[in-house]
Amino acid sequence: SIRYAGSYICRLNLNSYKKMNFMTVPAAIRELDKIEMIKGPDNVYRLDHAVTATQKTILKAFGMTANDVKTLARELSSDLKRIERDAAEKKKTAQDQTSDQKG
Repeated sequence: SIRYAGSYICRLNLNSYKKMNFMTVPAAIRELDKIEMIKGPDNVYRLDHAVTATQKTILKAFGMTANDVKTLARELSSDLKRIERDAAEKKKTAQDQTSDQKG
């Protein structure tokens, strides 16, 4: 019957309707600020947690994906490892020069 068809269409529309959530800029920044890296026992930096659905939605607004974040995290980890290695070499060189001057 027409009544049944109308009821079915109404239920179908309600089930497929997704509430649009809007976020303020400060809230979006706070949400993205939760993306953190930690240094593991092997001295490699990794993302502390998986990228959440909310963060993925915000990233999508900038044309980015969770994989982009993971790639940037790997690149940052490599850069930090290189910086730490260079700092250790400079420190060793400075110590060697100091011990040569004393000796």
